[in-house]
Amino acid sequence: MQAFAEPFRRGWQQNVQVKSVLYDGQSDFQHVQVLDTVPFGRMLVLDDACQTSVVDEYIYHEMLVHVPMMAHPDPRRALIIGGGDGGALRRVLEYPGVKATMVEIDGDVVRVSRELTPSIAGDAFENPNGELLIDDGVKYLRETKEHFDVIMVDSTDPVGPAVELFGEAFYRDAARAIGDNGIIVTQSGSPLVMMDELVEAANLMKRVFPIVHTYICSIPLYPGVLWSFTAASNTIDPSNVDVNEIAARLQRNGHPTGWYTPAIHKAAFALPNFMGNALQEKDSNAPASLPIPISGE
Repeated sequence: MQAFAEPFRRGWQQNVQVKSVLYDGQSDFQHVQVLDTVPFGRMLVLDDACQTSVVDEYIYHEMLVHVPMMAHPDPRRALIIGGGDGGALRRVLEYPGVKATMVEIDGDVVRVSRELTPSIAGDAFENPNGELLIDDGVKYLRETKEHFDVIMVDSTDPVGPAVELFGEAFYRDAARAIGDNGIIVTQSGSPLVMMDELVEAANLMKRVFPIVHTYICSIPLYPGVLWSFTAASNTIDPSNVDVNEIAARLQRNGHPTGWYTPAIHKAAFALPNFMGNALQEKDSNAPASLPIPISGE
């Protein structure tokens, strides 16, 4: 049985046993693969980086979507940048009356995901409240006149076609689109092996927004397992929520969650000291090595 491994990140590498390769192609933007794996089932890989799997996708997508959607008191319009697998769109459309626009730069990712990992999106792509645009998300946000209550950046790491999604200009365009009462959240990498990217993203957001909070969860598929998201707003503090209101809204949505709960929403913002200390630094310098030992040495 063959194995798949992402490139090393600060000496960290995970191997996954692969039963078969279901798709292997080159789009106009990136190398696209779908692998059938032993621990994660079908897994989407872009440019040799694991993106999502049918086994644990719910953790990432629930934390990306429900945290900002529940932090907003009454979301009506949502924008997803990236998210070609459809998992984020599916969770957004669980909210009654919410209309969502998804802007994905790579149509091949959408096509392959719909064909080979359909359980991730469910019927989201057929939902009349959802709109799919195959376009450059950076360009779309720069040019749109639309207002959004919530923006979710569901992107790959800040390389290749995703690099501009982590820039100050992008965050300023997002600030204009959400106005005073909206919120934006982006995945911001592993604090264990990608602290540089996390701190830089948070610092850039702080140049644009007065309220910036990072939160965490555990995602087995991703490097380091511990994963972060960073949310920003002019007025909404996503860590200050009413857990009873979240519980009521989840009940109204009528879609059971696998990871997200009202208590997890609150707890996700309780950061360990090594993260809190790094994020409080005035510059974007990150530790050159892991903040905790991983080899037992």
